[in-house]
Amino acid sequence: MAEPLTSRKILFGAAALCLASPFASAAEEAPTVTDAPFDAASRLDREIAMIRKGRLDEAERLLSRDMAAERSPRVRADLLAAFATQLFLNAPKLDDPTSALVLDYLDRVVNAYRLVLGAGDPEVATALIRRAEVERLLHPDDPAPWTDSAYQQAYRIRFERLGATSPVTLGTLIPMAELAALPSRSQGDPAKIEAAAAMLRQAVEGTAAVQDDSARVVHAEALATLQRLEAVYGAGRPDGPRPQIMTAGAARQCAGVDLNDAIIFSGEPAPLDMLRDRFGKAGLILLPCGSMLAFPLGPGVDPTPVLDLLTDISAGRIKGLYMGLRNPGETPASLPDGAR
Repeated sequence: MAEPLTSRKILFGAAALCLASPFASAAEEAPTVTDAPFDAASRLDREIAMIRKGRLDEAERLLSRDMAAERSPRVRADLLAAFATQLFLNAPKLDDPTSALVLDYLDRVVNAYRLVLGAGDPEVATALIRRAEVERLLHPDDPAPWTDSAYQQAYRIRFERLGATSPVTLGTLIPMAELAALPSRSQGDPAKIEAAAAMLRQAVEGTAAVQDDSARVVHAEALATLQRLEAVYGAGRPDGPRPQIMTAGAARQCAGVDLNDAIIFSGEPAPLDMLRDRFGKAGLILLPCGSMLAFPLGPGVDPTPVLDLLTDISAGRIKGLYMGLRNPGETPASLPDGAR
């Protein structure tokens, strides 16, 4: 499998903004970790140079020498993690042998942190997610079965060490839900899709009232992912029931809005402001809906002036803006117990 280097860097540049991202710092995620990792990549200049030239065997030999000279087990684990990261980001191509090598090193990182810090340390959770996220990037339609287990283990660790309401713990539910909703996992079963949506609802509800930057990031991402599930699965199958995806929180936040017959928009503040302005210029009104906006589709409402805009949003051509359409006659879902 080959993938352009630029797209790899873009993918990981964007992922780094999310708490559930594969390369988030454990020191940022878990204040209880006192032995904060140093900048291991700064020790790997020679290895990185060899990786960029495609001389992976030589890069591995240099790493082995560096690790043999290092006495601290923790630093050796950090060097492994940094090498795996740089190998993924800087290898000229991610063909099958290189991808397998990246995943092998990420597996070694998980085991190294388990040995050094203990199986229940938050750094182990981060390493598990890092490996799972790389597998998902390499095989987005059908990641290997161990990916499901990796996310579940990471969630349990964070739940036990950081607490159920930690934004880091709740953020872990987002990639878990994305994986569970894949056709290769759900097989189109509405119950499985609802279970994935329930994890996202748990993340949305858990961060709704928290005035914290990290919680706001998780809240926005979970809500956006719910909207994407709504767009893909909301209509259900012709021969089956419609999955219940929308959040209970949306119903409470959207007082005065009939969610049974409205388009709900979510996303980042700037795109939402642009959307409100475009609708206003067309003589159409968007109603506040918590952190979202709603466009009622009642009698006499003509969306023709903004059809091109709606098409662009639905197709994902406007960055940071998402929409989901409620089917007439259906009521918003209530919040299930969650995904513990």
